[in-house]
Amino acid sequence: MPEGSVSFTFNKNDIWKYGNLSVSPFNWLEANYFYYRPSDLIWIDGIRGHDLDKGFNIKFIYRPENKNIPNLAIGLDDFAGTGFFTKEYVVATQQLNNFKYSIGLGWGKFNGENSYRNPLSKISASLKDRPSRSDNYRMGGSPSYDQWFRGDVGFFGGLEYQIIGIDGLKFKIEFDPFNYFDLSALNRKDAIYDLRKKDSNLNYGFSYKLNEFVSFNASYIKGNTFNLSFNLGILFNKKLSQKKEFSPKIENFSNSANQKYGFYESILKNLNDNELFLQTSTLHDNGSLDISISTSNHRNAIRSSSYAAFISNEVSKLNDIDLSTISVIHINAGIELNKITYLSSHLDDEYYTPIELKIRNTKLESSEPRSIEKDEFQPNINFPVVFSSISPSLVSHIGNPEKFYFGGINIQHVSEVQFNRNLILSTEINARVYDNFQDTISGPASRMEHVRTDLVQYLKEDDVHIARMQLDYIWSPYKSIYTKISAGIFENMYGGMGAEILYRPFNKNFNIGIELFKVRQRTFDQKFNFQEYETITGHINFGYKFAAGIETNISYGRYLAKDDGFTFDIGRTTNSGFKSGIYFTRTNISPELFGEGSFDKGFYFQFPLDLFSSEYNGNYSTFKLSPLTRDGGAKLINGKDLKGLIYNSTYYELRRQWDGFLN
Repeated sequence: MPEGSVSFTFNKNDIWKYGNLSVSPFNWLEANYFYYRPSDLIWIDGIRGHDLDKGFNIKFIYRPENKNIPNLAIGLDDFAGTGFFTKEYVVATQQLNNFKYSIGLGWGKFNGENSYRNPLSKISASLKDRPSRSDNYRMGGSPSYDQWFRGDVGFFGGLEYQIIGIDGLKFKIEFDPFNYFDLSALNRKDAIYDLRKKDSNLNYGFSYKLNEFVSFNASYIKGNTFNLSFNLGILFNKKLSQKKEFSPKIENFSNSANQKYGFYESILKNLNDNELFLQTSTLHDNGSLDISISTSNHRNAIRSSSYAAFISNEVSKLNDIDLSTISVIHINAGIELNKITYLSSHLDDEYYTPIELKIRNTKLESSEPRSIEKDEFQPNINFPVVFSSISPSLVSHIGNPEKFYFGGINIQHVSEVQFNRNLILSTEINARVYDNFQDTISGPASRMEHVRTDLVQYLKEDDVHIARMQLDYIWSPYKSIYTKISAGIFENMYGGMGAEILYRPFNKNFNIGIELFKVRQRTFDQKFNFQEYETITGHINFGYKFAAGIETNISYGRYLAKDDGFTFDIGRTTNSGFKSGIYFTRTNISPELFGEGSFDKGFYFQFPLDLFSSEYNGNYSTFKLSPLTRDGGAKLINGKDLKGLIYNSTYYELRRQWDGFLN
């Protein structure tokens, strides 16, 4: 799959139901999270078919530039779980006209019916034998690295043929090495013989790609079983919709006899009409113009600043004012994020000035704190300013041991009251329309303080409830330093007070932050009452941005259950704004006390909603998946953290956004 893609596969046959979520942050890396429900195995409740397993897969791909050399992949399946699907492999694939060939060598479950001596044992004798269970298993969830690429091996392979004349239809045949009493059953006594017996080592079937996003597969496996699967995939690394061309209608709205103030009034009206809300402005005697804007419609600061500069330049022509440069400052929550300066001559002849010259003559820099207070033109703002919206929203819970997905639909009222530029009250109130949370059990058993395992009790609340009511005061005391004081209801489970400080230098790729909160657990009805449990939680955070959009974040401190440790997060953001990553947390509690999973871990992806829209907007949708909700390593969810508010504030971020210039 190409980088920036996400796909979901659902597979069903008489033996199992299998769901797989796959994310590709790079074209050489694919990560999967799967749920598996066998139809024959008995769960802890004593009912056959209720068993549910989950795990992670990862695959690395090498694509040589020489097309005569096959692509290579190395993968690990179910590498940190119970071992139902644990296997490793190396596979080569070659495309030749309408045919695609694959042949591979596999360990673990690939060593099914016809095994051979591990060729890697010639390198090290320790690779000759594979332990039946990893010494690192403990409570599950820990990487079983002492099993990887060890023991006897099995061969597998396949042929795929694109049927001529029927676009999207392929025929496939493969050699199947698996022993189905071992694969997905671990030779358990409750496995049903008639379901898992194998009559043939050949599987064959058809695959049909309906369109760019959807494909269907039907096959006949192990000589006696029909197998169906459905795949839905979306590539987020490109435009999924055509945006409207930037062609603003420029008018002269001046009502002032003073030429300069008439110019200011006209800029104000034209920018506001294009939702690039003017905050302040100054026209200098040398023909340079300074403006500050606030907009929630654009993630790309080059796009919004070039739009604002273009409109201002066109307005200057209507007012007989010659501009030499136009500097645009972006404002969010009263904080100056950046300062981008264009030559006015590069804004009205975009088709004749090479983009390289525009980049070279554009100045990207950090803005001085409170610099806009000195501007000459400051439109009156009648505080408090209220923003409000009502819309449906999805509520999801993934990772429950009973079922892959529990969810519901809320009617959500979101409001923001700005008492001044820096003091903001954010409120989110929900009313449940439909959900299936009532079907869930209370949550996994835990011997720790129930800081997260009671989450289901909160999700079951079907009355009107307050998800967030948070008052924030945000300011920048010095250049590159940002601070915030917060109080109120932070999330469904906790409220309290706290503070953050962030150091993010403009010309560096790192940031350092400190956060400290005193919080108390809320009652299940999520109104204004609280339970007895309270704690102090806080972390020291360090983030670093590498090339190609890769970012790492490490935090160390105290978590909600009063355990101490660190969280490591690595992710990648593509040029389209799609971000995906993985994380894990290790604290000073034992795997036995933590419970199933041994430690907290998971992955996430985030995509801009305007990829699906004909207009730009700055909203994101985030999907975060952890195998199981546990109390260890649990962090407070802060709806307005400083790193989220202070964006597009570094040279690294701005220089990656030049595809948005007047586009």
